[in-house]
Amino acid sequence: MRERPVQHPTIQVLPSGRVRVTAPPGTRIHPLIEKNSAWIERKRGEIREISRDMRGQDGRILLGGRFLRLETGPSCGIREDEGVVSYTTPRELKAFLKKLLRSDLLLRLEAQAARMHLRFTGLAVREQRSRWASCSPEGRISANLRTLALPEDTRDYLVVHELAHLLEPNHSRRYWKRVGEFFPDYRHAEEELKRYWILVERDSIWEVLRKV
Repeated sequence: MRERPVQHPTIQVLPSGRVRVTAPPGTRIHPLIEKNSAWIERKRGEIREISRDMRGQDGRILLGGRFLRLETGPSCGIREDEGVVSYTTPRELKAFLKKLLRSDLLLRLEAQAARMHLRFTGLAVREQRSRWASCSPEGRISANLRTLALPEDTRDYLVVHELAHLLEPNHSRRYWKRVGEFFPDYRHAEEELKRYWILVERDSIWEVLRKV
């Protein structure tokens, strides 16, 4: 439980299956958990179902929607046809992936911004703990390094999602209408973002990279 000066308590089921409660000081937690027990178990069931995709993938890293095998080598690189990621050290691999993501997203941002008649002002690759990306009012995009785990079409959607905040700053009905103009299948893409968040949070290699 996290005690915070919030008005109402909230319950989250984390990708690990653990339950996190954020509530005002003095809140009685057990009755709250008991009242929401059915919802909690349903969410845990969804996580278990999604996590089946990880069976037999120990020691592999999720990149581009695929689990790739890691092997040590003289340099860092990806051999797509073999499904292999070569690396020297975890720290060097992390630097390589940051450079790769930045290059990839800049191309996608330029293409989508032109299509949407918008202008972004910069890109930063970070290690956000609770979101895929964000967009400042000035048009600066911050992207989670783990965005590399997403398939390319979902990465395109993420770019559209963030750029659309330059048209509508919140997640209002008007915002989603604008998103739908540029990415009609956004509802499915949103579900994919949730699914991949669970997968990447449970990926042991991504957890190692977060710590180096």
